[in-house]
Amino acid sequence: MAWYHSGMKRKDPPPFEAAPLDRYAERITTGIAMVGGVLMLPALFWFLSGILLYGVAVPGVVISSATGVAMAVWLTLNYAVQPVSYTLQGDILFIKRRWAGAMRVPLSEILGVSPAAALADVPRKGLRQSFNAGVFGYNGPFQLEQYGKVFFTATDRERLVALARRDRMTLIVSPARPRDFIETIREEIIRVAEASAQAANPPVTKEPTKPDR
Repeated sequence: MAWYHSGMKRKDPPPFEAAPLDRYAERITTGIAMVGGVLMLPALFWFLSGILLYGVAVPGVVISSATGVAMAVWLTLNYAVQPVSYTLQGDILFIKRRWAGAMRVPLSEILGVSPAAALADVPRKGLRQSFNAGVFGYNGPFQLEQYGKVFFTATDRERLVALARRDRMTLIVSPARPRDFIETIREEIIRVAEASAQAANPPVTKEPTKPDR
């Protein structure tokens, strides 16, 4: 699926939207948000009753409020880095996120791309360590039992795609259309490799031979 203008000039493929949150991520995100809200209720009650205005505070209220605030911060940070699209611009794959800056992945660093259906049970199975396993998606470094260290920036475990990278952790993403994404990335990797080979070995032009006199 090569991308060209009508004049046979190459153009970038359209962006690939990230898949919506799967059910597991939705439950985890909703659960943490609800718990954080419940923990803030005692502080709200004390504030509305006017007791806190007189300098009276209960340690339990302070602790629960601090925990609720920490959960709110955790939710906000993970919302900020949630992937929204995967965009190819030139020789770079940009992973655009909600509030945080886009991740840049040079195509020259990608060794291969393939479906990652074997990771559909993560984090319930095969997970040793993770940064964020479900809050607004799956983000950060993961330590898996069978596959070692990988880096997730995904939202749906049923649509995972693995991008093997040179000298870096494998990147796990989840485009809404994984098959089209894989096909396009493979074609772009080949294009970049061919362009690099041509630049390293430019064609030699022979000078025309002069006729003998």
